Amino acid sequence: MMHAHDCDLAARVARLDIMAAHVRPRDLATEVDAIRAAAEAAGVLPVVAVARALESALARGERGVIVSGWIAMLGEAVGCGRSDAASGHVFLAAGAIRLAG
Repeated sequence: MMHAHDCDLAARVARLDIMAAHVRPRDLATEVDAIRAAAEAAGVLPVVAVARALESALARGERGVIVSGWIAMLGEAVGCGRSDAASGHVFLAAGAIRLAG
């Protein structure tokens, strides 16, 4: 069962996915920061970890498939139902492997 904060995070990630094709990277970064802050406040550490990775990718100037891949990973982290730091590390490792090409 999803908690209210998970539903809110899921809706924010869905909106972020739609935004990705239409807004400037700094606007995406602002929304990712808001998602990270909400996840941090709720103690959802896998989402915090993936949001930070996405923020880093945007700061490096990444676009396209890398950004959409991290957004997809962010959605998976929201839906995983786990809140522990170890799960965050698993998501980061999976993202690095998946997006390494």
